[in-house]
Amino acid sequence: MFDRSGFGRLGLWWLRKNVFVAVIVGLLFPVIPVSLGSAAEVGEEMRQLRRELAEQRKHTEVLEKRMQELEAKAAAKEKEPALAAGYDDGFYIKSKDKPYSMVFNGFGQFTYSLNKRDGKTLNHTFDVSLGRLAISGNVFDPKLAYFMQIQGSTLGNNNNITMLDWWMKYSFMPEFGVQTGRFVLPYSRQFYTHPGNLLFADLSEADFAFNLPRSIGAHASGKLGPLTYHAAMLNSTRALDAPGQQNFGSQIGALGRLEFDILKPYGYYETSPKPAVDPQLSVGLAVAYNPIDGGSSFQNLKVGDTTTNVTLDLGYRWERLNFQTAGYYRHDNYKTAGLSNGDDWGYYSQMGFYLIPEKLELAGRISGLEFDKLNVPGVFRKTTAYTAGLNYYLHGHNLKFQTDYSFLDNDNFRGLANARDAHRFRLQAQFLF
Repeated sequence: MFDRSGFGRLGLWWLRKNVFVAVIVGLLFPVIPVSLGSAAEVGEEMRQLRRELAEQRKHTEVLEKRMQELEAKAAAKEKEPALAAGYDDGFYIKSKDKPYSMVFNGFGQFTYSLNKRDGKTLNHTFDVSLGRLAISGNVFDPKLAYFMQIQGSTLGNNNNITMLDWWMKYSFMPEFGVQTGRFVLPYSRQFYTHPGNLLFADLSEADFAFNLPRSIGAHASGKLGPLTYHAAMLNSTRALDAPGQQNFGSQIGALGRLEFDILKPYGYYETSPKPAVDPQLSVGLAVAYNPIDGGSSFQNLKVGDTTTNVTLDLGYRWERLNFQTAGYYRHDNYKTAGLSNGDDWGYYSQMGFYLIPEKLELAGRISGLEFDKLNVPGVFRKTTAYTAGLNYYLHGHNLKFQTDYSFLDNDNFRGLANARDAHRFRLQAQFLF
């Protein structure tokens, strides 16, 4: 017989199973679309990650390439010698990994001069006007610079070689540096300019009479925007024809200079074979006190005199034109008995224009000086010099020829015989490296 009770249990089990499945399906059914949506988002995220990985690989390849280049440079540098040598505005030797350097520069001027004073015989002569060898560089620290220079000259009928400059300078920052030793003084713009960068074969008559060339002492300087300043404490400063170096008296000299760049800086070179694209204009003012420990006929001064000095200068350059001018004043306290204090004056104005850019230059200058008192016998009271010149540049200032003619109008002190005027012609060859 058919077992109704067994059939009932089986049917009940089948019913429960299907109900369970239906419940599970009912629960999962609303979740299926959500699960499908999450899968799409995962796929997009995976694609984004692949793109980022690709970019990272490219960046890594760039870094690896750069690293290889640096490693190659480092390896090449290791193979370099400990010293480097060459030429860059002078022959140099430099250490590879320490701040030591040495630069050699040479300078020479060879001059033919023809001089004729009215009523006197003609004189002409050849001179090695200037012959210099300079050594400069850095030691211990890139901020610590040194400079030493010797000079020979046959001017003044001699053949001496002298220690011209010997100094060290520490530049703490562009705004402040300290220099000690024997150095060119930042007083006269014309003399502070290297002689190889002058417009004419030599200084103006006024600058010979009023400049303060070199001295031994301490000097602070710096540049604050367009303003450059100098301040120095010094031994007695000798004129170019005065002997000695040391201070013999109880007084010490002092100097200060300010220079302001109104336009682009004019700098310390009187003429530039390379045209100035932008106008350059600077003005300078310097004052100095100087006890005289070496007599000078150039400057009409004797040992024991003291002077207070002032100079005002201006330099302008644009394209093929350059112009420079300066005025000088000096108050003299004379030691000579019975001679009252004096006031001396001087000036020059000069201009150059390149007829052929970078090659041929026409130049002109007027310079005058007037001494108040006769302090040194043989000195003229007043001199005015009119000069015209022509310059030819083969390699800028590094190799050039200069020629000029000057007429010197001289006046004597009252009570003395009339002064003789003079004529001068010069031809000069120059090298500079």
